[in-house]
Amino acid sequence: MTGVVIVGSGVAGATAAQTLRAEGCTGPVTVVGAEAGHPYRRTALSKDLLAADLSVERIRLQKPEFWADRDITFVSGVAVTDVDPDARTVTLSDGRSLGYRALILATGGRPIRPAWLHDDVPSLRTVADAERIRATITDRGGLVVIGGGLIGLELAASTAATGLPVTVLEAGEKVLSRVVPPAVADYLADLHRDRGVQVRCGARVITADPSGADLDDGTRVTGAVVAALGMVPNVAAAQSAGALVERSGIVVDSCLRTSVDGIYAAGDVATGGAACGEHWFGAMDQGAAVARSVVADLDGRPAPVYAEVPRAWTMQYGVNIQMVGAPTADGAVAIDGDLADGSATITVTGPDGLLGAVTVGRAAAARELRARLAAGLGSTV
Repeated sequence: MTGVVIVGSGVAGATAAQTLRAEGCTGPVTVVGAEAGHPYRRTALSKDLLAADLSVERIRLQKPEFWADRDITFVSGVAVTDVDPDARTVTLSDGRSLGYRALILATGGRPIRPAWLHDDVPSLRTVADAERIRATITDRGGLVVIGGGLIGLELAASTAATGLPVTVLEAGEKVLSRVVPPAVADYLADLHRDRGVQVRCGARVITADPSGADLDDGTRVTGAVVAALGMVPNVAAAQSAGALVERSGIVVDSCLRTSVDGIYAAGDVATGGAACGEHWFGAMDQGAAVARSVVADLDGRPAPVYAEVPRAWTMQYGVNIQMVGAPTADGAVAIDGDLADGSATITVTGPDGLLGAVTVGRAAAARELRARLAAGLGSTV
C-alpha cells in the first residue's frame, strides 16, 4: 500500500510527517533520512556548541514512541538515488524501492565548500560535525570561523564565552549583510569585539586548512578552522524526477507543489512561490504547510496558500535578536530604542508599509511586528 514518502528527516520533514497525521492522513507515512536515528534540533549545534548537551535524549525533537504512536516509519542512514514520477517510486541507496501517492522533498542543503578549502576543514551541519568541531576547538585552543553569517557568529559567541580566542573572517564589508540592516550588523560586530573576538571584514581567504587560514594580504590566522559559508540546496532527487530546479533550489508554487504532479518540496531546498530563507522557523512552517497541501490535494480539496511571514532568531552573549519579514529590503530604516543598551526595534518600511524588522532584546515586539506583517499578507499567526 502506497502512502506519503518524505525525503529528509530535518525539521521540515519531521514537521510534515506529524502534521500529516494531525490533518487526518491515514495512509502510510515514511520518512527517509541520510542520517541515522530520529530527527533532532539542529539549532542546538551552533547556538551553544561548547556548553550544550548534544546527547540524543537532549536534542531529539520527540521521543521514539511519539513517532511510533502515530505510525510514522523512519528509514534512516540511506539516501534517495532515483525518483520515477510515472511509476511513483523512489529508489534508495540500499537497493530498496518505495511507492508513493505523494512525495515531499525536504532534502535541505549541504555546506558550500570552495576549492581553496582543505577537505579536512569541518562545516557544521550534523551532530557528528558538532562533536568533531567541539573537540577540535578544545584541542587547538581557539577558533577561526570563516563566514560572518548567523552560524558563524553563533559559533564565535559560544567559543568566546569560554574564554578561548576567536577570529571571524568575513569576506563582505559587514557581518550578516544578507540578514540584517547595516546598523544591526555594526552592533553585532561590536558585541563580539567587546568580548575579545577579532572580527575581520573584507578578509579574503585564499587557502584554509584545519589549523589556520591564509589571507590575500599575506597574513595567516591560526586556530581550529571551521567553514560557515552558507549552503547549496540538495536538488539531486528533484532533478532525477524532472522537477524544475534553479540555482537557489527546487521551484515550488504558493502551495509548495513542484512542477511534477504528486511531488512537493519544503524547507531550505524550496524556492520560488514560497521561499524559506534557510532558517529553522521557515523550515518548520513549510513542513506543516506542505502537509496540509498534500492532504488537501489527496482529498480533492483546494490547497491552502502558504503565506507565513519569514522569521529567525539568534542568541548571542545572552542577547535575544529576532528577525521578521524582509529586514534587508530597500526601504526607510528607523530605530526605536538604543542598540548600545541592547534594547531596540529596527524597522524597514516601504511605500506600502512595513517590510521587515529586527528586534534586539525585545522578543514581544518581534511577535507584534510579525502579526502586523502577517495581517498584510492575509496569513494567520
